[in-house]
Amino acid sequence: MGASVIVYWPGITEEQLESQPGFEHDDRAWGNWMAEREDEPAVHDAIRKLAAEAILTCKTDCWDDEDVNWVSPQQLRDAAAKLREAVRAGSPETRIILETYERNANRIDPVSEEFIRDLDDIIAMTRWAQEEGATRMTLEVNW
Repeated sequence: MGASVIVYWPGITEEQLESQPGFEHDDRAWGNWMAEREDEPAVHDAIRKLAAEAILTCKTDCWDDEDVNWVSPQQLRDAAAKLREAVRAGSPETRIILETYERNANRIDPVSEEFIRDLDDIIAMTRWAQEEGATRMTLEVNW
């Protein structure tokens, strides 16, 4: 199943939707991980233990803006950085996170490297969103 992941916030313009940065390789693995983690309470627990809950923000096409757990660009950037450092350090909490991500990974590089690369892309996306004036945001995934 293919997935597309974009930055979204209320009031984002069509121009911003078209010009935003994306994932270096593709967003399929991250988008599918966003879906996979919803059925894995252990992933949510691990993310909470790492104090990176903002990474759980998400939206899909059929959700209303009122249904979204909005975060600031800084909160999402901090969460991505915490996860990146935990993966680099081999933190035990990252095992379940990487296992669920691996289900849809591209498998060109080691899973941890691919996950870190996606986190780096998310960090870049949050910087762009902040520069564009977003005060709250999420990642929207669609298939």
